[in-house]
Amino acid sequence: MKASQQAFVPAKLAGDAQDLANALPALLMDARKTAASLMLGAHGRRRAGMGEAFWQHRELLDGETLRQVDWRRSARSDRLFVREMERESPASLQIWVDTRPSMRWRNQTSRPTKAERALVVALALAMAAKAGGERVSALLSGQVMGQEESFLEALIASGGRFDAQAPIDTGRNAQILIVSDGLEPIEVWAERFRRLSSGAQPVLFVLIRDPDEEAFPFEGRVSFSAPDRDTPIIIGQAGAARDAYQRTYRLHFEALRAALTSARGSLLSHATDQPALPVTLQAAALLDGRGASQFKVG
Repeated sequence: MKASQQAFVPAKLAGDAQDLANALPALLMDARKTAASLMLGAHGRRRAGMGEAFWQHRELLDGETLRQVDWRRSARSDRLFVREMERESPASLQIWVDTRPSMRWRNQTSRPTKAERALVVALALAMAAKAGGERVSALLSGQVMGQEESFLEALIASGGRFDAQAPIDTGRNAQILIVSDGLEPIEVWAERFRRLSSGAQPVLFVLIRDPDEEAFPFEGRVSFSAPDRDTPIIIGQAGAARDAYQRTYRLHFEALRAALTSARGSLLSHATDQPALPVTLQAAALLDGRGASQFKVG
């Protein structure tokens, strides 16, 4: 069969959320292993803030005044240091994991689906936050994390759609974690970011992607199945469409990042052909206020 006549379905959708529920034991095991590797210290996810207990010294940042300098500590170095106290009030972490049909996609069966990887990353972060004394809940349903399996089920159940009217915790120490492929229209995401950032701390968005979504490695005649269409999308010469596709894909995610930045949020990107631990550590560091470059692997 010639390439121009080739019929190729690059993806197999997993059906519905029941497929994710059937994978609970494996997802739980992966999440527990990942959570165990988060080197968060004896006090869990500690952060600077209003409190009486000393946490750490750090270097003086641009824009900070000399009144904030700890001169005793700075005298032992050629740099200026600030004394930070540990925040005493417990934080709230609210999580939404996208489990819509587009997330149950993979181009190779050797990789997890995007939804499977998203759930592992989110649950590992939830476990670490709970171990640190924080209140963890599902963003849209409000279900507070108790047993890990029940919370994972709640994330799956609430991930099929994003309810813009659902109540959110707008407290000063509240944080929001979204794990999604980001493939809905930019206007939709921009409105969500605007609302979510209006009261709570900035949103952390972990973007989960199958590497073939970005590379578009297909050739010849390709038939693409879409979860919201009865008929496939057929491209006669996929290779010839690659440049235009990649440009559209890149512009979409540049706009997504810009919308998130406007809402004071942060974005991390993760490909499903890579292990889950590095991006989970980066996310933990950002939620911890340390920045994505300051993390360790245990």
